[in-house]
Amino acid sequence: MILRMNLGSDSYDIKIEQGILKRLNEEIKEVYTKKRVFVITDTNVGPLYLDYVKESLYDYDVQSVTVLAGEESKSFDTYKMVLEHLLDMDIKRNELLIALGGGVIGDLTGFIASTIFRGNPFVQIPTSLLAQMDSSIGGKTGIDFYNRKNIIGAFKQPKKVIIDPNTLNTLPKEEFSNGMGELIKHGCIGNAKLFNMLKSHPKIDEEIIYESLLVKKKVVEIDPFDQNERMYLNFGHTFGHVIELKEHLRHGEAVAIGMLMAIRFGIDLGITNEDCYNDLKEILKSYNLPTQHDDYQKLLKETIHDKKNLAGTISFVFIKEIGVVCKKEFKESELIDYGCKN
Repeated sequence: MILRMNLGSDSYDIKIEQGILKRLNEEIKEVYTKKRVFVITDTNVGPLYLDYVKESLYDYDVQSVTVLAGEESKSFDTYKMVLEHLLDMDIKRNELLIALGGGVIGDLTGFIASTIFRGNPFVQIPTSLLAQMDSSIGGKTGIDFYNRKNIIGAFKQPKKVIIDPNTLNTLPKEEFSNGMGELIKHGCIGNAKLFNMLKSHPKIDEEIIYESLLVKKKVVEIDPFDQNERMYLNFGHTFGHVIELKEHLRHGEAVAIGMLMAIRFGIDLGITNEDCYNDLKEILKSYNLPTQHDDYQKLLKETIHDKKNLAGTISFVFIKEIGVVCKKEFKESELIDYGCKN
């Protein structure tokens, strides 16, 4: 399956196919004509796929950098370390970076690609469910800083995204559940068909990934720089990012709780159908995602530090019902007062 991201001069293909890594040489040739490529991966994914990727790229001189697996690698220290390795390998302007791994590697590699020589091309090869159906497309890159998630970054679109669902076969159960948080979110905000498909626990294959990516493709093409419609993708994230850093949860786990809190907030505001809470809670439970949460009002003060705070205005994303999304803007003072009164 092929999806085309239509973003003018930054347009690119997303290819979803079992076994596509075998044809990596040809896939890269479609977007890159030089001879050296630089693969960035981590200590979990590297031992599984790095040698295979190098063998598949038989026409290229392949260099690589491996970082520690985990969210901690989305840091200035790791960013600096990778840059030093790349410069030691004498990387040149316009030489290709390849992100081989999950969302952390994709975000880190994309940020490096956006800043080294003021911009080198890069390709995404996502290996986790979370990265395959969400974070590898759309061009958001970044690192965490000052105890705030993704607070420093840039918009940098890849030249191509290459998705091989076979890599999910080596994904730990907890990381599979982590990805399901975002997958279910896509059903909530824009694809009731996908939400209903997931109720039967289907095998995650090209069709499921395709249906999920359709949701993100639609809003990214309308709003590539996250100013209006693309904010719909942040459903569950305003609370979720706070929870992720406070509780040290995986991203998808935190988003699962954040979605439930956002629904509670929406119900109290008269925006969200009350049935949505139990519908979402049941499907989250069925995929072993957390559903216990504190009162959302306790976190309202902390949400003002979210990176989506635009000059003192925070946009909260709500759903009216499954598949129907909207947003409402609040001033910082409104959120603080609301949290104090309730």
